[in-house]
Amino acid sequence: MKILTTKYKGVKERLHSRWQSGFSAFCLSLFMATLALTSCSDFLKEEDKDEVIPRTIEQFEAMLHQHGMLSVTWFYKSDLMTDDIAENPDATTTAKNPYKGLYTWSRDVERTGSGERTTRTNLMWGELYNDILVSNYVIERADDAEGTQSQREYLVGEAYFVRARSYLELANIYAPVYDAATATKTIGVPLRLDTGVKNNYERASLSSVYAQIVADLEQANAHFDSSREVMSLWHPNKKAALLLLSRTYLYMGEWDKVVATSTELINMCPQGLFNLSRQPNSPTVTKGNPEILHSYGACSVLIVTDNEGVQQNDVPNLYKDENSMIAVYGVSDELQRAYHPGDCRPYTYFLTTSSGTDVPAKWHTQFTKLGAYSYRLSEAYLSRAEAYAALGETDRALADVRKVIENRVEDINKVDFPTSASSAAAGVDYATAVRRFILDERRLEFCCENHRWYDLRRSQGWYPRTLTHTFTLSTSSTSGSTGVAQGRQTYTLTPAHPNYTFELPESETQINAAIETYGQRVEVVPDNQ
Repeated sequence: MKILTTKYKGVKERLHSRWQSGFSAFCLSLFMATLALTSCSDFLKEEDKDEVIPRTIEQFEAMLHQHGMLSVTWFYKSDLMTDDIAENPDATTTAKNPYKGLYTWSRDVERTGSGERTTRTNLMWGELYNDILVSNYVIERADDAEGTQSQREYLVGEAYFVRARSYLELANIYAPVYDAATATKTIGVPLRLDTGVKNNYERASLSSVYAQIVADLEQANAHFDSSREVMSLWHPNKKAALLLLSRTYLYMGEWDKVVATSTELINMCPQGLFNLSRQPNSPTVTKGNPEILHSYGACSVLIVTDNEGVQQNDVPNLYKDENSMIAVYGVSDELQRAYHPGDCRPYTYFLTTSSGTDVPAKWHTQFTKLGAYSYRLSEAYLSRAEAYAALGETDRALADVRKVIENRVEDINKVDFPTSASSAAAGVDYATAVRRFILDERRLEFCCENHRWYDLRRSQGWYPRTLTHTFTLSTSSTSGSTGVAQGRQTYTLTPAHPNYTFELPESETQINAAIETYGQRVEVVPDNQ
């Protein structure tokens, strides 16, 4: 059975768990997406009370964008597990508990600090498979949609892009780190390339998952090439697909392909990088910034806004206490100290809240005039730099990373680049020191954008780090927004810890008992003070 082929009454009960949850939201989005185009009566044709079917390319595109581009809420949750985020010690335990499972690398991240099961830390399994469902539906049905062939090609390219992006995120949360030597025998995530009903299915090998991601991005580029459409930055495009492909190759350690793909993209962008020092304290993500290749995600789902879309407070929903305006998590001191002298990025990347805690501003008007997430050309330079370093071409690697930094700082001469002498003093070879420097630069450039956790996972073999998170136990005070400290717990995540890979959500394993689980996570026991 295919969703929405004729009548969808009763289908919901017969779909598998994530297709089931995705189906309900999927049907609802058909109505919600009309707001971006036209009236409800014009957008959808009702065949009868149980049948709602998109007819035109514009309708399919509105549906795809509602799910894959606008209603994106799972990003940034992985940042709570990194060294970029720290607790606000003045916030109460109750206020911090909803995300304590993520913040302390719990064995079961679906439980809050008080032991209650929650869906808010279910990271992205359900949402991403819903995006995959919608992408599959578009790919299956685009040939029958009303519109020009050029429009159809672009739509299908977008669908392949969203599906590839979704599988890359899933693989980097729910599967081990990619290793070419073992990928054919390593469990990945289930591959669904259609909208059919399957009650039980297995996880594909990690090599199969990455091969599908690469194939989807190649398909996306082929369709973009075949289209004559010129779309806004809210739409993915060939440049964004090439960037995502270079990121995929980076995670796979396919260094020559990283260089080739990144170079192709850089050559397509002759305007180059955006110099922050020439426009200090200005938003980075704008239509006028030549670095921006694609932007998506409605900021309103991350920060409370009024009916006019004006942001009403300075604390993102992810980091604030539900019962007050105080930030309960924020930017770590370690991250802020890591920036170069005269670095312009902290002024737009971070926001000091009314309670004094700095929070990420990547979804705030201080940083973006477009969407909450962005694909930027600087990533191509840093990916190519890391690939050059891994290949031993340190001069080329430093040239690329220097290109990024000189567009981010007031004076490049104040930046300490690695040298043979400094590398020897640190006890590492020069090529490794350069590669680590580049990874550190990725942290500074893309902090709080869902990159850091993935970078920490994949670099354990050549840049091992021990992460430490402090969780202060505090009771409520009379004000209710701050607490009285009762003790402190220190959690430590050692290098190559099994908790770098997540178990599947309980909702999934309960319905599909045959699906293979990772089964290696352990409880991280805190040191209590």
